[in-house]
Amino acid sequence: MIEHVLRLYPAAYRRAHGAEIAATFHELTAGEPLGVRLRDGADLAGQALRMRVGLGPAAALPKVLGPAQPLVLAASAAAGGLYLLRWYAAVVASPVPLGLRLRTDLSGTWGVLLVSALLVFAGSAAALAGRWRAGVPCTVLGLLAFAAAAVVSGPAFGSPVAVPAAAVLAAAVLLGCPPDRRREGMAAGRAGAAGAVVALVLVPRAAVDAHVLPGVSTDYGCWPLLVLGAAGVASAWRHGSRSGANGGRELAATALAAPPLLAEACTTAWGDATALTCLAAVLTATVTGVLLAARLGRTLR
Repeated sequence: MIEHVLRLYPAAYRRAHGAEIAATFHELTAGEPLGVRLRDGADLAGQALRMRVGLGPAAALPKVLGPAQPLVLAASAAAGGLYLLRWYAAVVASPVPLGLRLRTDLSGTWGVLLVSALLVFAGSAAALAGRWRAGVPCTVLGLLAFAAAAVVSGPAFGSPVAVPAAAVLAAAVLLGCPPDRRREGMAAGRAGAAGAVVALVLVPRAAVDAHVLPGVSTDYGCWPLLVLGAAGVASAWRHGSRSGANGGRELAATALAAPPLLAEACTTAWGDATALTCLAAVLTATVTGVLLAARLGRTLR
């Protein structure tokens, strides 16, 4: 198996380090069950493919993917959770019997969208809780299935371009993050902050749907983006762009996390000048806040 995996590495790297990688693999997996060998082989294949596309250890982009991946997980979980909340609110408000409604909603493309949203939410929550090996494949599978179903369903679900593109980008960030950058990104309280983002997005929405809080019909997705922007500002303040980029890394990480929430907001607000103005103001405030927080954080150190 390892011989096939080695072919995925760039030729120069394979010539220089292939024998060492193969020897180490055989030493570590000797006597191990097939599942362990397959898992370790998949890890090597992932590393090889990342090097193929320029995401090796020396590349600049992985330095952004590390802090971005907990925010991407949070935004994906929030987007999936919002879809599930909207579906549940519609089920509760519908006069159709529950069994008939479930059979209708779980059939065809809409059923794929619903199950995909559940996979994204559950997988992201598991990854943020430290179960990376189980959580990330589940999240990526859900995102890609969601993207495919959104394309098939067309405008009935949302933009057939923006929604799937956002899901594919989120999946690419999760798959492209190297393990060492992943550990760095999940450290220093970032996983806990990402979990707080999910809670702050979903709990108020659930309270509105339950009529505990007054609903705002002109929300247009601004609240989730505000929460994500606040998380980016807090990250910039705490970590202060230690790479010396004056907030560029934190800003890029927040921008990579925004598409799942931004696609939903733009789909809802498209054609409404007031809503688009509000979204533009939120994005401008986020950019300004992240850059200022990073500079102030570095200055106060």
